[in-house]
Amino acid sequence: MRKQYILLILIVLFVNSAYSQIIKPHTLLKRTDTSLNNIKTLVYKINKKSKFFSDNDTLQNTAICSLYIAPENKMGAYHILDIKQLPNEIYAHYQYDGEFSTEFLYRTDSLDYERKVFTTNVLEKETNSIGGIGYSLLLKDYFKKRNIFKQYRSPLAKIFIIDITTEESVYKKVPVYILNVYGKDKPRANRINSSVEKYYIRKSDFLPIAYSFYGEFEGMKETEFTEIEYLEINPEIPLETFKIDPAIKEVKPKLYFEEIQKYQF
Repeated sequence: MRKQYILLILIVLFVNSAYSQIIKPHTLLKRTDTSLNNIKTLVYKINKKSKFFSDNDTLQNTAICSLYIAPENKMGAYHILDIKQLPNEIYAHYQYDGEFSTEFLYRTDSLDYERKVFTTNVLEKETNSIGGIGYSLLLKDYFKKRNIFKQYRSPLAKIFIIDITTEESVYKKVPVYILNVYGKDKPRANRINSSVEKYYIRKSDFLPIAYSFYGEFEGMKETEFTEIEYLEINPEIPLETFKIDPAIKEVKPKLYFEEIQKYQF
């Protein structure tokens, strides 16, 4: 009886030890990359708070984005992006179909007034015309051909990264793995040092649901925190949805604003 009791204890200890072993960074990177590769279309909501090096204020932006993944495209996906900029309550609509990109701004008190549409031929200009905050809300590093999780696994990453670690946690009642990426300090001028990036990876499906960044530059600090909510994964979105008519010079924003309200935006 005593032997059976000891054997039972050993089995319990072995099982607990096996489950308590934290996932290795390489495995977490690989499984996250695989999960992202299984996404062909996506609708997500993103909240981002940023404080830049030379700014004392924290900027907050919320966006709804529809993606049609196109890994061979330089942007990694065709997109429709609607941004709400706080605290000024200005809305921005961006669209990209691989050939053209378009954008316009509006406020909710002028939804029935025509707004000028700015269209760019990206094949001629070799740009998608989105910069700054808008560009960062596209999750461009997640869906391009060599996404960030592939890059962290490459031998080249050792040049820029001093260490990558993992830990387990709970974020907003969701069990997650946290991937910590510590950047190497650069002795040269005009370089960001003491950088730390954190990716909050949902355990249930290995998808990133939050991201944070910290860095220092000439005595100044920059921080960022981003939350991602996956509204629809692999929905039926026809490619024509992203198609842009360059002949359209003005639009009434009301239709676009009403479309994003179904996501309680």
